[in-house]
Amino acid sequence: MKKRVTLILISLLFLTGCAPDFLFPAREEEPDSRFYDVVEDEAVVETVAEVADPVPFAVLYAGDDITRALYEPDMGAYLGVWLGPGMNKRDFETTVDKNHAVFAIDMTIGDEFPTTWILQAIAAQTTPLIILRMPEDAEDDFPLAELASLAYELGNYNLPMFVVFNPLTTTPAMSSEDYVLLFRYVRIIFRTYAPGLAFVWHTNDNTSTTESPFYPGHDVVDWVGLQALAAQGPEGFYADIIETLTPFYLSFQRYKPIMLLPMGIGHFSRRDYVYRVPEAAAEITRVYETIRDSFPRVRLIVYGNHGNTTAQGDDFSLTREERIIYAYQEATADSHFLSRLEQGGTDGPLWMRGAYSGYYYQGQIFVDRELLIAKYHQLPAQATEISGRAHININDVNGLIIEADHTRQVIYIKLP
Repeated sequence: MKKRVTLILISLLFLTGCAPDFLFPAREEEPDSRFYDVVEDEAVVETVAEVADPVPFAVLYAGDDITRALYEPDMGAYLGVWLGPGMNKRDFETTVDKNHAVFAIDMTIGDEFPTTWILQAIAAQTTPLIILRMPEDAEDDFPLAELASLAYELGNYNLPMFVVFNPLTTTPAMSSEDYVLLFRYVRIIFRTYAPGLAFVWHTNDNTSTTESPFYPGHDVVDWVGLQALAAQGPEGFYADIIETLTPFYLSFQRYKPIMLLPMGIGHFSRRDYVYRVPEAAAEITRVYETIRDSFPRVRLIVYGNHGNTTAQGDDFSLTREERIIYAYQEATADSHFLSRLEQGGTDGPLWMRGAYSGYYYQGQIFVDRELLIAKYHQLPAQATEISGRAHININDVNGLIIEADHTRQVIYIKLP
């Protein structure tokens, strides 16, 4: 397949006049570290506290000016929905009493063009998101004509759209070299025929980073996406969406806006045929509040309103249980969650999430010493050990503005 794609790509470059630097992934240089991956100096931790119950706080710091990606909002996160069979967007939004900015569909290259679906999205004043998959026989017969035709037809609508191309699974069907070459090749086609579409790289592996061999490069990716599902069983949730998100988020937050696709919190499973609705409702509240407060560059959450979609029969739907509907209504009522698309592309500072937690302990706020030393070198010698790491009491730090929101359990750090 690599030879076939390479030949087609070279031909396409001559036909479209694209610069040859698209042939190979071009990665941006990593900027200087700010509040993460900093080697601590040799200062001695003079005091060590035996901490019984420190309360962890997320730490956000004022980052540098960054150009927003295509359709990335200045603040907040778009709401989106990926509906299962038997429900349309109007019925869903009536049920949850909330308009959603993005409407998702799953299709394979070569499928019939989704004219009706796009017209429904236009009528509903929502933005289409297409999860575009390669056909199973693509290695033997690459669908160049179908791909170009799809890009051309989508471009004719001249509408904002998202395209999530060839999402990565836990066991990719091709090598990293073939995957990257294919992604970059398809990106050229869409830039040629549908330049107004935001292109998304997506994975279900939360350990993926900007250095992953499957990451195609910053120059061909507008947004990055991650699957965020939490099925529930007799022992509780099998995954914590916040813990799943964190390492992926820390790697990409400086470079790309992040979407969760799909988001799903289970309330029923055929593992034991037990409904756990109160637990699911509480988890919906917790997850949306935590993303709002502590993950400022999660810019789109697409809830997968599907029924039994796993081998174990996990039900992630929102609209079958009144208590879950109410929890979702309450969680998304905050103005942080957006119902209409913004054009994006503006410049401005972003709040960045620190790699280490701060803590509220014995009536005081502490911030990780390694996190502080990257930005402010005149730190007090005295530190307190919390959870195995050296922390500084914010009352002992001069020259930075450090504020704590105890309701949201977030510490904000910025220069005066």
